[in-house]
Amino acid sequence: MTTIRKHVEKVTTDEPVEQILGFNNNLLIRDLFEIMNEVLANRDLSTYKHTLRVAQIALAIGTELQLCEEDLTILELGCLVHDIGKTAIPDDVLLKPDLFNDQDRRIMEFHPLIGAKLFAPRLHDDRITNIILRHHERLDGSGYPQGLVASEIDELSRIAAIADEFEALTSKRPYKSSFSVKTAINVLQYEAEQGALDGRIVDGLSSIAEALVLHDVTMQPTGNFMEEIEHFRRDTFFRDTLSELYNYRYLLVLDDLKVLGETDTSGYLLLLVNLRGMGRFQVDNGVIVAGQVHDEIGQHLRDTVSIYRKKRLNYDGSVMLFRKHCDYMIYAEGNMEEDLDDLVTQLRKKVGQTREEWGIEANCYRVWFPRSTSIEEAMTRLFLLQVEDAESCKT
Repeated sequence: MTTIRKHVEKVTTDEPVEQILGFNNNLLIRDLFEIMNEVLANRDLSTYKHTLRVAQIALAIGTELQLCEEDLTILELGCLVHDIGKTAIPDDVLLKPDLFNDQDRRIMEFHPLIGAKLFAPRLHDDRITNIILRHHERLDGSGYPQGLVASEIDELSRIAAIADEFEALTSKRPYKSSFSVKTAINVLQYEAEQGALDGRIVDGLSSIAEALVLHDVTMQPTGNFMEEIEHFRRDTFFRDTLSELYNYRYLLVLDDLKVLGETDTSGYLLLLVNLRGMGRFQVDNGVIVAGQVHDEIGQHLRDTVSIYRKKRLNYDGSVMLFRKHCDYMIYAEGNMEEDLDDLVTQLRKKVGQTREEWGIEANCYRVWFPRSTSIEEAMTRLFLLQVEDAESCKT
């Protein structure tokens, strides 16, 4: 993050930057970075890292387009705080691991307005505020929050918009895989052809995209205790309040954050408990009773998992139980599959009890994966076993 550090160092001197922004002193410049570092990082570390990558991409584009040093400085500072308005977005939207519905999208689309309102009264120079406000605007009027058109969107905001979308396309999310650089550029070029993005800027990015190297985001703006708070916030979002079980998508998030396998175990097991008889049980006994029984089954599985779970620093443990609709899924770390035989045996006993006590038919599917296998790929293979088994029952 050489360029970012360069500007951080610059604002600690008596400099041109304060003249550019019209400040009598550099205290507000420092406040800008403090706001970004403390508020944004404390609220959502993922968004904070996104802003740092966007700043690097935008700066590279601006350099390729031969912007003057003043504009490069404004562009970088603006991109560093372009998502500051997300500090006011509720966790249910900000941390949602799935695609937004209409209401989610409406709430999220307020963040440029919130950020601009925060900075507008404090900056003499409108260019940073414009980047915050306009980085989701599109030249054809299809963007938000104001639906501006080309004549109303300045060059720096256009660059920020393209850098922001490129970073989003090439980053993995819980609900999507990352696009290759080539595919991302193709998407941006198509949008430019349709009149949404500035073609000249997209061409500038295209000429450097393959060679673009983003520095790893290693800056930790706050004490290490903030990581623990971040983990707790993330955990509680994915955990059901009543059953205290995690949604299975949480495992995708943990994999995306690269925190799994912190003790360097060589692999992991995924086990799916498919309660295929739960639908019939619900029809025969009613929704309330079925819900209570389902929770009780989950509690039995949870008790078993807790016996074998070893504490981990950045996630719940070496063995974790997740809920997937009416089914349950277990993630277990080990150096070899045989290490987990006893756990699997006990889980199968619990599943067998569902037939004996409630007459609910259930199947168990398990697959062992080397650590190098992504959770997304592992889940796909595991769930495919369930589908294939269901299809075979129909023939």
